[in-house]
Amino acid sequence: MTERGVVFDLGYTPHEGERRGRRGAITTTYRDGLNRVFGIHRRARKKIFPWLLVVFAILPAVVFVGFAFLLSTFAPEAESPFGGHAEYFGITASVVLLFVALAAPELLIPDRREGVLAVYSSRPLRPDDYVGARVASLLTVIAGFMLIPQALMYIGFAALSADGFFKALGTNADEIPKILGAAAAYALAFAPVGLLVSTIASRKAAATGIYFGIMLIGTALAAALVEATSLPGHRFAALLGIAEHPTHVSDWIFGRVGSSDLVVARTGFDPWVSLLVILLVAGVSSVIVVWRYRRIM
Repeated sequence: MTERGVVFDLGYTPHEGERRGRRGAITTTYRDGLNRVFGIHRRARKKIFPWLLVVFAILPAVVFVGFAFLLSTFAPEAESPFGGHAEYFGITASVVLLFVALAAPELLIPDRREGVLAVYSSRPLRPDDYVGARVASLLTVIAGFMLIPQALMYIGFAALSADGFFKALGTNADEIPKILGAAAAYALAFAPVGLLVSTIASRKAAATGIYFGIMLIGTALAAALVEATSLPGHRFAALLGIAEHPTHVSDWIFGRVGSSDLVVARTGFDPWVSLLVILLVAGVSSVIVVWRYRRIM
């Protein structure tokens, strides 16, 4: 005799809206990443620090343009007392480093700890899509930190130029590819390492500490090894200073090679070596992150 089945009404409401498929899932994951790093739709304390960093990144550019307006003699040249586009990357680099240390763990670790990766996997979202959306969220924010202040300076200085706004924009147009190249160097140097650490660490605080250890303590250790030893090949320890490489590349892009006191520059390494290190670290980090999420999703 066959037993009859029993149907239980669990009260679930079927989805009656638009089913956007894989592309919609990627877009939603990307937007969710942006909301997370800025604390949107979250408690107030989650918003304070990221938005404070936004102010720190943009406010100096506003001040520089304001001084230009007041003095009427200021131009964004390297000899300017306020510095130009190249020097401003030194300001935003510190802010971006701090932001990545906090944002990368926020993007990846909570989903693993709270066991919601299975929910992502139940959608038409592949592991590569998930990682790509999170990476895109972080790179978008980094681009904003790097490029918005530069755009304010570029447009502000052009508006104050005695030659006229549009002529100044055209005259200084050669700065645009330099700005984009320097921003890309910093993004590739900072973001992949933060995502790699966040893929391995199980707690956000630990990931932030490890990231600072790699980027800051590692750079200081590299400088100490170069200065304290005289063994053959000791200068190669300078390559461990990951945080210095994007600055070395940025100086090269803006034609300021030899003007910095970077360890990697003092030990005689050309900027293309720093660029190669950045690309190598970014490539290896990306491969490991994707491999890890293909195994757990």
